[in-house]
Amino acid sequence: MPIVDLKNQEAVARYEKFVEDAPYTSVTQSVAWSKVKNNWSPLYAYLEKDGQITAGMSILTVTDKAGNTFAYCSKGPVCDPTDIDTIDALVQEALPELKKRNAFLLRMDPELDYTDELNAAFQKHGYVTRNRKFHGNHDTIQPRFNIVLDIKDKDIDGVMATMTGKTRTKIRHAMKSGVEVEVGDGEKLMPEFFEAYKTMSEIHGITYRPLAYFDRMSEAFAGKDQMKVFIARVDGQLQASAIAFAFGDKVWHMYGGSMRIKNSLMIPYLLQYEMINWACQEGKAKYDMGGVWGLDSSDGLYRFKHPFAPDTPVHEYIGELDYVMDQAAYDEFTKE
Repeated sequence: MPIVDLKNQEAVARYEKFVEDAPYTSVTQSVAWSKVKNNWSPLYAYLEKDGQITAGMSILTVTDKAGNTFAYCSKGPVCDPTDIDTIDALVQEALPELKKRNAFLLRMDPELDYTDELNAAFQKHGYVTRNRKFHGNHDTIQPRFNIVLDIKDKDIDGVMATMTGKTRTKIRHAMKSGVEVEVGDGEKLMPEFFEAYKTMSEIHGITYRPLAYFDRMSEAFAGKDQMKVFIARVDGQLQASAIAFAFGDKVWHMYGGSMRIKNSLMIPYLLQYEMINWACQEGKAKYDMGGVWGLDSSDGLYRFKHPFAPDTPVHEYIGELDYVMDQAAYDEFTKE
């Protein structure tokens, strides 16, 4: 049965190489990601042909006090997300182990643009789809709307040319105002990142992850050159921070923070510039700014992010695809 033996380091490395090199992939499908989510248990299922892995599914499971296990394949599986037969086959490979863990649900949320046809096709294959017709944006684990810049074969100047004039002006204003951005790994810069991240979260009254979470992240991706921490300072004083990942064909801005001290200096714009520049230097095809909750200026995230890619349609993803194994437990889990 093609389930990776976690005690076999050669098998784990073989699977990770496939995930890193695959055309459809995400950093949250990396083996390293399970080391970040240390309160979850990993499970890696795959398909192969002629001795080569052709598709994979990195799953993390967590069990509640009642013994019910939730299984999550974040931004996966690693295959063509329109190939539902392959997804079905991966689910069937994982199913015996999921049943051993008393899983009531396997949830996937691939980065696949929504269409009515695909939505209907997944439903026909037995998946419960959680998206526009049934659920609001905040009802899904990952945002369904993302701003993604097309940077294929572009340098930073080429990408800048696709932004609005006001956005370019704000970036240049930050450059001329003495804002300095240090780029490095988490071992050195994580404390400053966390200070700005925590401050911003408290300002907005939202929950935030502990420093230990980010320390695990730093350790899990150490030496891989896949994770960078960006710290913005003015006269040596911390102003803002960000974490981005280079994985597959894109760089993804995943976390950020701000001390909200010198807002007039347009510091977040310069941080985005630096992350986009890294993506260009890495030869990536896309730069993912992350999610937005609305599609007009009433949403602050959209208002900030959209001018970086004004001519690129916002991606609306298919949402969550649920493979239900215990209907009663699932109904309890999803009830309002």
